[in-house]
Order: sequence, then C-alpha cells, then structure tokens
Amino acid sequence: MNGFHLTPIGGGDMLLEPPRGFDSSMRDSLIEAILERLQAAKSSRLYYDMAEIAIIDPVAYQWLDALARACQAINVKMICIHMQPTAAFTLSQFLND
Repeated sequence: MNGFHLTPIGGGDMLLEPPRGFDSSMRDSLIEAILERLQAAKSSRLYYDMAEIAIIDPVAYQWLDALARACQAINVKMICIHMQPTAAFTLSQFLND
C-alpha cells in the first residue's frame, strides 16, 4: 500500500503508519485500499500514527481530511495519535482558516 502499514491491533481497531515522503498522487487509490481493508476487518476505529510528521502542509492536510471523511462514510472513527506539537500547530492553522 504505497509504503503505508495497516495493522490490526484488536477489538476492531487498526493502526495506520504512513511512510516518510508520501506521494499524494496515489491518494484516491490508497484511500480505497485502506477502506477495503477496514471494511474486511469490520473495523470501528483507525489510529493514524503521526509520530514521523513534523509539519502539516496543504497537501498533507488535504490527505488527512479526505481520509477522515472517507472513514466517516463507512462508520469508522479516525483518531490521530503521537502528533508532534509542530504538526498540531500547523493543523490548527488549517482548521482555523
């Protein structure tokens, strides 16, 4: 899945670990693949590990937003974990705009 690791962690939960240097041109097909795996596993929560993401740029924000909306459409709650303060700050700037 384009360098992403999607791991079942029990109780209907999955952990998504993104690679460094994500290629956003594959965004739609990647979201489809993630959703298929979530549905096949009957997942209720997706934990998105943001430990390696220092700053959220417009492309990263659009990716997070699209993935969160897609998860919501299939009734899966997406939760961002291990967010660095710098990423949290830049994310808040996009949410305020």
